[in-house]
Amino acid sequence: MNRNLTICACLALGLLGRADEVFPVMHSEPIAVRVLAGNDAKPQPRTHVVLTAGYDLRDLRLGLWHEEAVTDEDGRVRLSDGLRNLPLLRVNVLKLHACGVGDPVWSVELIRRDGQSAVNRCGTAIAQNMPGVFTVYVKAKKAAKKRIHPTPQSPPKKP
Repeated sequence: MNRNLTICACLALGLLGRADEVFPVMHSEPIAVRVLAGNDAKPQPRTHVVLTAGYDLRDLRLGLWHEEAVTDEDGRVRLSDGLRNLPLLRVNVLKLHACGVGDPVWSVELIRRDGQSAVNRCGTAIAQNMPGVFTVYVKAKKAAKKRIHPTPQSPPKKP
């Protein structure tokens, strides 16, 4: 009887000592990623974004939980229930040059609580951090210049 209590007590202490594990928690607050131009902070609509989340860096590297989305007219993408309940987030913008350095990993809890912004090395635009919003800066899409073709003129008529 004493031996069983000792074994149970050791197991309980061993399990309590594992404070480095992250247990899944369900959050109902929405989390959004907004994509802004680095030079003027204008929203970038219809931008392809890859969102990857996980419990540790290995999960992010393997891409166990990832989604692909396109930003709306305000340059925003909302995280799904599965991604917003994981502790780490990585955001990659496709077909546009990101203004940040490297491929950083962000804490979803900090985004939820304070809001976060990636580094902006493409300009001086600064957007205010808002709780539940993560801001990514990219080089803005350049508007296609319309070519003006001169209208062909007929030679002047001779009298």
